[in-house]
Amino acid sequence: MKRILVVLLVFGMSLHVFAGGSDDQMSGSGSEEMKTVGFINAGPDDYYAQFGDAFKAIAGLYGMKVIEVNSDYNPDKELANVQDMIAKDVDAIAVITAAAAGSAASISAAQEAGVPIFFIAGKPELDSGTDLTGHVTDNFVMMGYMVGQWVAENYPDAVCVNMPGFLGQGPAEGEIVGFQMALTEAGMGEATILQSGEWQRTIAIPVAQDLIASGRDFDVIFAANEESAFGIIDVFEELGVEGKVVVSNNGKDDAWPYLIDGSIAATVPNPPSLNADLCIQQMLRYFNGEDFIQYLQIKPPFVLTADNLDQAIPWTVSDYLNKREANEFMWKLSDYEKNYLENKDQFAMFDQKVADYLASN
Repeated sequence: MKRILVVLLVFGMSLHVFAGGSDDQMSGSGSEEMKTVGFINAGPDDYYAQFGDAFKAIAGLYGMKVIEVNSDYNPDKELANVQDMIAKDVDAIAVITAAAAGSAASISAAQEAGVPIFFIAGKPELDSGTDLTGHVTDNFVMMGYMVGQWVAENYPDAVCVNMPGFLGQGPAEGEIVGFQMALTEAGMGEATILQSGEWQRTIAIPVAQDLIASGRDFDVIFAANEESAFGIIDVFEELGVEGKVVVSNNGKDDAWPYLIDGSIAATVPNPPSLNADLCIQQMLRYFNGEDFIQYLQIKPPFVLTADNLDQAIPWTVSDYLNKREANEFMWKLSDYEKNYLENKDQFAMFDQKVADYLASN
């Protein structure tokens, strides 16, 4: 397990505070001139596609123009995209890193050019003397841990397998560690780690087919995200596999019917719409010369099941914006900064628990 999870060290669980922030206002960037933001997406899967849609729509609310490009999970292409954005003289760059270990060069290039650079999701590496302008991330270790706890509470005798997301970015490794840590604490066995589904339904399908063909005994399969879960469910239905429990992460709108009919038993939400929103609000603070928490973690609010779907935050941009306008969920940066500060000790204790677990396993 250590061999696969060394990359978690790159993921960087400990975050720090830059400064406190003010209440968020639906205003422009503090300048008559429209700001242009370069958004560098990580890969082609559905999560990132919806991330890009949300990022552009929410940025438009604040009078920002967005140029979006994709790194296709290639760190060299990520660096080239950053360099291209610098050449385009954008006012800021936002990145979902293609590979945590390759992100240091991107940050160095932006800092050398004097362009503010914000990262979203898995924490990137930093060269000495460099730093990010801002960072928003879900705690992916905690997400895996929470769904692992749910499995341990509801299926304490289960044999588990784990189909991870794209390895090397950091979030996938975080989910693996958190899930197994919860199982270990509950006295359950080790979840067999399958080939990566790379966050994509089409790639998850042959992995699930190989799992069934192998005859391996299992009761619960942890799919890294709902797209992977959909591929697994497709295979189960095609092959007549019954009695298996599918759990996941992401909580996307398309999965809500699967939660209702029980095809997916539980998931932990991390809506890209919210992450995009918070990153844009960090940029707005930066443009306005206002303080903000530089490294912001989002505490997973709950395990999402059929019983609490009314609390889910939409991914779909139109639904997200409508409910945002009606204040039907928490979306302001100031509220998440307050939440982070209130839970900072809990984050630190959890990080120490993870470090202790990795040291002994």
